Amino acid sequence: MLTRSLAALVLALAPVACTSMSTYPPTSGKAISTPNVAPGPEVMAGAIKEAHRISGLGTPVMFNLPAGLQESTWSRVATLVGGDATPMSPGSENVFSVQQLRISGGVAEVDVVYPERGVYQLMTVKFKGGAALPWRVDWAYRWVIPATAPIANTPETMFAKQDSATTPASSAPSTEIVGETTTEPAVATNPNN
Repeated sequence: MLTRSLAALVLALAPVACTSMSTYPPTSGKAISTPNVAPGPEVMAGAIKEAHRISGLGTPVMFNLPAGLQESTWSRVATLVGGDATPMSPGSENVFSVQQLRISGGVAEVDVVYPERGVYQLMTVKFKGGAALPWRVDWAYRWVIPATAPIANTPETMFAKQDSATTPASSAPSTEIVGETTTEPAVATNPNN
């Protein structure tokens, strides 16, 4: 029985020992992590919670994630952070912003920019965990490095940025309704009139 248990433990840990470092956003020479799936949302939410706890801000958490993540990932992170956690919107202040995620087997590191005394600072939060173990904060290191204020990366904000980049500033918005045969502007009607 002991041999069987030991063999099961070795087989469970073998994939962890053979995993290469992956990052998101991508870093040259490293595999690209996919933070839309576990443990991405879990460690990003954990890092945001830890940075908020350490900073002692005492306000509801407003967070930002790296650009390009799915809307479901934003929702999952908000749920995992809990409380009144909300994604950042343009112009938001006191934001906890995930800058980079690095995962290597049973170790993950997340860089978070957080507000402190009116200046954004960088913090690295390290986790240990794995497929059969919950991800737990191992340590957090507050770098004495000022950082730039985060820019909103929510899916809605990114789509708005793409639309504004492809629409010339001097052109008027189109009145064409997709799927309809008319080019007249759509008019909302009130059935009570």
